[in-house]
Amino acid sequence: MTISVIGLNHKSASIGIREKFSFSGDASSLLLRRIKKLSKINEVIIVSTCNRTEIYADSINGTSDIKDWLLSEKEFHPFVNHMYSHQEEDAIRHLFKVVSGLDSMVVGESEVLGQVKNSYKNALENKTIEGKLKRLFEYSFSVAKNVRTNTDIGGNAISFMYTSILLIKKILSDIEEKKCLLIGAGEMTELALKYLKSNNVNNITISNRKEENGKKLASDNECRYSHLNNLSNIIHEFDIIITSTSSSLPLIGKGNIESALDKRNNESVVIIDLGVPRDVESQIKNLDNVYLYTIDDLGEIIERNYRIREKSIKEAEEIIKFKIVEYKNWLSENNSAEIIKNYREYVDDITNGIVIKAKKMSKNGEDTESIIDYVSESLKNKLAHDTTTKLKELYPNLDEDKVRKLNDIFKEN
Repeated sequence: MTISVIGLNHKSASIGIREKFSFSGDASSLLLRRIKKLSKINEVIIVSTCNRTEIYADSINGTSDIKDWLLSEKEFHPFVNHMYSHQEEDAIRHLFKVVSGLDSMVVGESEVLGQVKNSYKNALENKTIEGKLKRLFEYSFSVAKNVRTNTDIGGNAISFMYTSILLIKKILSDIEEKKCLLIGAGEMTELALKYLKSNNVNNITISNRKEENGKKLASDNECRYSHLNNLSNIIHEFDIIITSTSSSLPLIGKGNIESALDKRNNESVVIIDLGVPRDVESQIKNLDNVYLYTIDDLGEIIERNYRIREKSIKEAEEIIKFKIVEYKNWLSENNSAEIIKNYREYVDDITNGIVIKAKKMSKNGEDTESIIDYVSESLKNKLAHDTTTKLKELYPNLDEDKVRKLNDIFKEN
């Protein structure tokens, strides 16, 4: 069995591609169960974050098992050309970099860890991980904690939300007097509230489809709440719109904004769309007095600020190297324990069969010497013949060091 990952992210695919190959909730669970049914797949987990969708698997042939299946499925075939893949140590390193924020559009971001943990929980609930992958992801969470504790990478992170606020302040004067609409009630919205309030923006309305979640967040932060169904009736009131949902379709269309601009006498609007798939139709960008920024736009701005994190990145990579060795040691011990268990069961099967036959011989009145000769010859033939046959098959795959160690096992003490 081989650990592998195949997926796409902000480096390999545009947001237009990523939003079409994005899975959350029931869609993610359904895809997990579909892949788990494949004969070559032992374990599978789908990681879905703002900037990536990745499929991790423990399978017979590694990367090709998932890739071949994706190519065979008409709905997924077009995305394969945008995908990268890794297996074994490279796959392990990739996951550790993802959870540590090293592979994010915003190096050092903390949000990705929570998203990966949700993906892990989803796989557990759907019973698609149990052994090597389960342990690998548990190791990855330890890696993330270690990196956060022992480097400054988190402290130096320039988050999407921080960058968004900087952009808004450049475009709009007197930001504290502006009205802001936050669409969604997740982690990004909570971050937006934090940054807006720290900049004295207090006229905030939260809009969300799930009323209970939206009302609670609004109440906890002294904001107003409006149901998402009422969006078209209130959108013209706001100077700033920040949206981050998991909706599969755009929530704000060009018509909505054109109508809003008329009611606002063409006063400027800044829209930050952090949704993947996008919450806002891309054509809106062409309208006068509308400043629309997607997650990719923000990523380009953030990329220019990586230099300050170079030292922290190197420190994090050293931690990852150590943790890879640690996990591979666990993997080796786990694999050897499985081999030993299988060998013991193999020996038990042989000896149990011979003992049963010997007892029958005794009941039939055969003499003790004949029975002992039978047991001795049977054990030698079964254990020696079958084992030597398997060793001959294995030999071409062994290097000199492994051949020497194998010879040492069978030398007399």
